[in-house]
Amino acid sequence: MTLSNNHHPMLKLITVCQKIITNPYVGVLMSLLLILPSLYIILEDISIIRKEYLFLAIGIPLYLKSLNKIFDEILNSGNDRFK
Repeated sequence: MTLSNNHHPMLKLITVCQKIITNPYVGVLMSLLLILPSLYIILEDISIIRKEYLFLAIGIPLYLKSLNKIFDEILNSGNDRFK
């Protein structure tokens, strides 16, 4: 009986997770999932400090960073993409 040190499924899972995390479109989606519900709750009563302000403070920079990455990829790809 031989023991195998074959961890390929785990390595594949890790690489897929890394691709998902670094994908800017996932960043935009996650930031919108933070921003929109937070705004809805905050706008009910602005004068009360809530945890949603923290979600908003995290979501907006994530949204801007993800959009910046998407637009940089579009601008740096050249005109080949649109032909």
